[in-house]
Amino acid sequence: MEEKYGGDVLAGPGGGGGGGLGPVDVPSARLTKYIVLLCFTKFLKAVGLFESYDLLKAVHIVQFIFILKLGTAFFMVLFQKPFSSGKTITKHQVIGPLKIPDEKEFKD
Repeated sequence: MEEKYGGDVLAGPGGGGGGGLGPVDVPSARLTKYIVLLCFTKFLKAVGLFESYDLLKAVHIVQFIFILKLGTAFFMVLFQKPFSSGKTITKHQVIGPLKIPDEKEFKD
């Protein structure tokens, strides 16, 4: 009787070398594009860490985090384009939360 979990796993079904697990053939042009992109992002990360270290010597940590969050929010707005889709906000919806409450509303 043949073993259920034994034998050469990379050989594939039927004992031949044609299927199952093993290296996958990928066109080298597509792979090169991803390797270059990976190297570019690693380089940008290294530059970012170097610049942030120098910036932290001159700026307080709270200001640094604020600048960092502001920068990332700016890029997220550019990529997501929230102002070009969906329903527009009316003037009442904008002014409503900003309105200062009267004294009557505090006397509850």
